[in-house]
This record gives sequence, C-alpha cells and structure tokens, in this order.
Amino acid sequence: MKWPPTNCWTAPKTIEGHRHFQVKAYGGKSDKRWVDLFPTKNKKDIKRISWTTLKSTWTSGWLRLPKE
Repeated sequence: MKWPPTNCWTAPKTIEGHRHFQVKAYGGKSDKRWVDLFPTKNKKDIKRISWTTLKSTWTSGWLRLPKE
C-alpha cells in the first residue's frame, strides 16, 4: 500500500462505538510510520495507529456496514 495513507478507513471492529475513521495526521519513517485517525462523528477523539497495523488489519475507504 502506498504512502501517504488514503483519507478514509474502516476499522476491523468497533472502537468505542465507531468503525469509520478519517486521517488527521501521519508521519514517521520506514517501519516507524504512524497515522492519527479520528472517528467521523467525533473529531476530538484521536487514535494513533502504526502504519503496519493500519495497512494489514484495517480497510482503506468506508465499507457499508450492517446495523449492529
């Protein structure tokens, strides 16, 4: 997957009631890259995810999800 990351991501499972996230910031070099994400409904709740984790377990873009 290319760097820099795409703007929208879907989490593999619900995180504090959210699955759809947007990129706030990103940085780092090589294997120490990271991405700061926020849920689309709460821009103040920032989560820092390693680039390795993001590209291996998250889905780029927003998936249509069934109601839970």
